Amino acid sequence: MKVIVLGGQGNMGGRVAQLLESAGHQAILASRSTGIDAYTGTGLADSFAGADAVVDCLNIISMKADVCVDFYETTARNVIRAAEDARVAHLVCVSIVNARNPEINRHMGYYRGKAAQEARYQNAPVPTTIVRSTQWFELTETLINQLRVGPIALVPRMMSQPVAADAVARVIVSAVELGTEAPAGVELAGPEPRNMAKLARLVAHNNNVLQNGAPHTRVIAVPVPGIKVLNGGLLPGVGVAKDPTTFEEWLTNGRTASNSG
Repeated sequence: MKVIVLGGQGNMGGRVAQLLESAGHQAILASRSTGIDAYTGTGLADSFAGADAVVDCLNIISMKADVCVDFYETTARNVIRAAEDARVAHLVCVSIVNARNPEINRHMGYYRGKAAQEARYQNAPVPTTIVRSTQWFELTETLINQLRVGPIALVPRMMSQPVAADAVARVIVSAVELGTEAPAGVELAGPEPRNMAKLARLVAHNNNVLQNGAPHTRVIAVPVPGIKVLNGGLLPGVGVAKDPTTFEEWLTNGRTASNSG
């Protein structure tokens, strides 16, 4: 299969592209660095020509609702139009569990953007599969980096059921290979609910070990009462598939190997 991976140089896009290539498919990395801009539509028509599927792993670093909604609505609209014109058989969009729940996304601009993206894809004339997952284990590192003030990171004490990004990538590739036989929606969570602030603290400690005792960030858990999204709103519903990989396994095996290699 010829598969276009939008955001192919990002965290998830890179994983998906690598798995596709390993399975014998042709994965085309599409990003602004390769001359393809989904927001403006530049390069989409040419890159989609002859493609069997398109995977949307696009991401934006913002928590502002207007910015996120504009980005995800615009890119989804452009991708759908280009895919229809190129007669692409199947689209796969990467999203988040509970992103479309108004009780959740009204507190988070990023989730409102993903909700707008999902709404576009669910009404697309091209068969589409939306792969939703809970937060990835890698979010702990992002929280540390984004919420750090000097040597201290103030991380919200929020409950999630995080999952290994590699497991999510495998589900995405499976949906690609199933093509139009894939379900309209697939959801994946990690093995158990965890406090993300505590997990970020484990990452900070692990960094200290890897750096042979060099100074590292101290994580302080910050309670955020009254905001549902941080107090159970991120947890998946009953019946959502679970990947068995634990956070500790990821931290010890996959992440340690990547950091030391």
